[in-house]
Amino acid sequence: MAVKSYFGDLLEPGFRKIFNDAFKETERVFTQVFRMNSSSKQDERDSAVSGFGLLVPKPAGQPIQYEDPVQMYDVLYTHVTYAKGFKIEKELYDDDQYNIMNKKPDALGRAARRTEETQAAAIWNNAFSTTQLGGDAVPLASTVHPRADGGTSQSNASSTGLALSETNYETVKLAMRRQRDDKGMRIDVKPTTLLVPIDLEKAANIIFNSKLRSNTADNDMNPYLNEVKVIPWIYLTSATAYFLIDADQHQVSWFWREKANFKQDEAFETDVALFKVRERFSAGFSDWRGVYASRGDGAAYSD
Repeated sequence: MAVKSYFGDLLEPGFRKIFNDAFKETERVFTQVFRMNSSSKQDERDSAVSGFGLLVPKPAGQPIQYEDPVQMYDVLYTHVTYAKGFKIEKELYDDDQYNIMNKKPDALGRAARRTEETQAAAIWNNAFSTTQLGGDAVPLASTVHPRADGGTSQSNASSTGLALSETNYETVKLAMRRQRDDKGMRIDVKPTTLLVPIDLEKAANIIFNSKLRSNTADNDMNPYLNEVKVIPWIYLTSATAYFLIDADQHQVSWFWREKANFKQDEAFETDVALFKVRERFSAGFSDWRGVYASRGDGAAYSD
């Protein structure tokens, strides 16, 4: 509990300024790279059913061939409650000469926002880790995504950790565009977003926002100009990993069960002021398609 004896500086008017947690907040990013949803239940379940393969020739007078759709993978989103509060002695609240304690509820809001960004970024930070598996029992970024129909496995990750460059972008872009469904049929996946750590922001902007081709002596037109939206995210922990995302196709999802909810109360006998915030949400991915990733470190990757 915050009491007068711990915050004596706030009670004396002689200081020019006392700093609060008032640093400029980073841009909210997770809402740009998740499919945002709301929920009214304790959890949410996603599943899917495949389509069909190609039609086959039907000889005259012969019966038509029938094909069964395939049940795909189930994914469970379990909402987690996050909360925090603080208590202030009434005398400290009343005698604070700098209005610092009166601003502390705002600091709870900052903590909530940072929590959301941190938990959302964890989905991408763990995209190559077996500690975070999808319904198909492999990570979001994997070289061995199984097909529900038992066909050849697929990859949405660079097996050689291609670093971000103009040449390597063409390679990973083509690999992403060759993603297929669980019947092995072609689908139209196109990168619209490049999610990068702040370490790669400069390189990404040179590739995608230069009018002329980068790192060449020629005045060739840049074929990748504005092809994707570059989103740098300070909450990404790898300095080299990057993600191509199809904003229309990806299934990386966020569920709000309860958005940040602030409440204040006062203890009757002690006059202690009580402040709290709580929120409840879940995040994950229902399918890997619409995402292609590289650890960008030049190392072999085979999970």
